[in-house]
Amino acid sequence: MELKTILIADYANIAEGGKPNVMGIFRVINAEKCPARQPEMYFIASLAAGAAEFGRQVTIRVKLIDSSGKLTLVDFPQQIVVPTARGGRKAEINVIVRLRDIVFPDFGTYQFSILVGDDEKGTLPIEVNQIERQ
Repeated sequence: MELKTILIADYANIAEGGKPNVMGIFRVINAEKCPARQPEMYFIASLAAGAAEFGRQVTIRVKLIDSSGKLTLVDFPQQIVVPTARGGRKAEINVIVRLRDIVFPDFGTYQFSILVGDDEKGTLPIEVNQIERQ
């Protein structure tokens, strides 16, 4: 399985026909102080699976960790069965996870990771930056 897309956004859903809709893509969270609370955000990933994977049950895991790798803010596992695609095409698997009230204890870089089983397929760094009150 290979990663095609990985994003963080203000909102996302899956439309009819399996098409992902995404609004407000970002990679930076600005806050006056820490701990900083992000009321809501969506993790979006698209994976592609080949014919050898069709019908297999796999665990897809979304993690959000700090830069040291010691603090895990999100660990969301999900079991899926890889769908079968037609015409020699790869199966597309869209993953959308709604995240609410995530608290970042410090400013700095955090990282989203998506894993299939124990295999990390990709990462997305996000920054929590300090801003001054206007």
